[in-house]
Amino acid sequence: MFCVKCGNEIPDNSVACPVCGAPIASAPQEVPVTPAAPVAPVQQAPVGQPVAPATKNLTITYDIKGFMGDFFKSPIDACTSRAESIHWLLGLTFAGGFAILNFIFTLINFKDFEPAKYGFSDLFTQLCAIAGFVLFTMLFSKAFKLTKKMDFLSSLSLVGLAFMPYCAGRLLAFLNTKLYEGIDISFFSISSIFTSCAVLFIAVTLYDFAMEHRSDKTTKVPALLFVICSMAGYYLSDLFFGWMWTKMFF
Repeated sequence: MFCVKCGNEIPDNSVACPVCGAPIASAPQEVPVTPAAPVAPVQQAPVGQPVAPATKNLTITYDIKGFMGDFFKSPIDACTSRAESIHWLLGLTFAGGFAILNFIFTLINFKDFEPAKYGFSDLFTQLCAIAGFVLFTMLFSKAFKLTKKMDFLSSLSLVGLAFMPYCAGRLLAFLNTKLYEGIDISFFSISSIFTSCAVLFIAVTLYDFAMEHRSDKTTKVPALLFVICSMAGYYLSDLFFGWMWTKMFF
């Protein structure tokens, strides 16, 4: 090897140059490199399959036996607790049953005066009036800001189930008038009492429902207005469609 300062040849592994005395830098020692530990390959999580959007529950519950059992325990709660769209067929049973009862009784009452014409006119009137009642109940539940979200089917459940005593009252009124020739006295009518009690039950059911789901807990006015407007909508629908069907059939 040679000295980097004077250029003279010097023995290998010399610490200093014997000629000029310049220190000789030692060659860097190679440091053994420890091989890195093998890294396990990272497994990528499998990509999930696309989830189908949730579909609306279209289940229909038709537990008429359970409803009748609850009705005789707590009539109003049996109706208001079932104000859900899944009970619409049960509500339609009683609302439609009321219309069919009116149809049958009209056929009997007008058996000598074109019963079919009068019967179908009354049937269509009642069906349209009940549909109007359900629609008004849905609209006024939003107008008076009830916390319960009401669509047409849930309104049909509430209104239709409340018609159950109306069906019974209509049947009792007919039996009183026809079979027993009217158990009435001069200042009141048993048939009118049956009908009035049934209508009162509908009003109380709507009021209880509105009181339970009112947004303003400090006043009862919205609940009262909800009942008045919904019931008025029913009777106005009954008058309008009765007039319309009469014009069409007669």
